[in-house]
Amino acid sequence: MADINGLRSFQRKDIREQVFEELLNQITSGAWKPGEKIPSENELTKALNVSRITIREAIQKLAAMDLVESYHGKGTYVKEFTTSNYLKSLTPMILLSRDDLKYIIEYRRILEVGIIELFMKNVNDKYIKRLENDLMNMIAYKHDLNKYQQYDMDFHITLYEMTHNPFIIKVTNMIRDILDSEMKTAITDKGAEAGITFHTNILNFIKQNDIEGLVKETNMLFDAILRDLDEENN
Repeated sequence: MADINGLRSFQRKDIREQVFEELLNQITSGAWKPGEKIPSENELTKALNVSRITIREAIQKLAAMDLVESYHGKGTYVKEFTTSNYLKSLTPMILLSRDDLKYIIEYRRILEVGIIELFMKNVNDKYIKRLENDLMNMIAYKHDLNKYQQYDMDFHITLYEMTHNPFIIKVTNMIRDILDSEMKTAITDKGAEAGITFHTNILNFIKQNDIEGLVKETNMLFDAILRDLDEENN
């Protein structure tokens, strides 16, 4: 069982957050290792000098972050921890303002223009087929924005995978929820038809091996998104 001796008791100020942060630290620091059973609610209550409800809330929050898992009659165990999973678990909690959205769009512009020459070196029939399928699904679900957005994101994930750069792929997976939020806002603002036109053009430029056309089309898209965003903020 995971060690309880490293835990400290707290003053009453902001007690719930302090307890949660302490339990989280036990996992992220490696004090509580993957596969270990964490101390029981009663043990944690005594060790931290807090209520059982406070302990339960902290454990539920850790479970929601996919860091622990509880089994009826057996207790709660630490799940395999990776930086990637931890960051991904945090992204749904981030509330994006319009300013945040602008920064994310600027990031995506740098990324998606920057990878064009890289992914064009690796174009093959398999990737073309995946992009075609994603585009067909976007067209099929243009009136269902949730499903449309899923295939929109899949289209871009395919482009990232075409780079054959594991760092680009890993970072994209880590922040996918943030990118999803930005993409959903852009789709809501501009509508599905504009996105279908853009992705159709991108696919055609890829098939034609037209790097210049890809760069121009991608920049035009982000110019339009940023312009619309600025108009809304003014």
